Amino acid sequence: AAKGNQNTNRNTKPNSVICADCDGNDNCLLILRAVLCSQCKGSGVNSVDIFNGQFKAGDTCWLCGGRKEMLCGNCNGTGFVGGFLSTYDQ
Repeated sequence: AAKGNQNTNRNTKPNSVICADCDGNDNCLLILRAVLCSQCKGSGVNSVDIFNGQFKAGDTCWLCGGRKEMLCGNCNGTGFVGGFLSTYDQ
């Protein structure tokens, strides 16, 4: 016998961290625009030693990875915020 309307949407999680700006949309990268990296200001390299010398001046920027740009938006194109998504339902 078919069960009523119980749990018809298995993807809904009560404690979800899905991005509110894009609703976890797979096209999130397409709806965001790139902006200059706030750390290296578009140079692609660290201007000073950072985090007690873990990242040295002149090395690839620790934040953008040398890309010089980052995605603006709530989730930086990942579709989620504040942690890692899991397929495990509690």
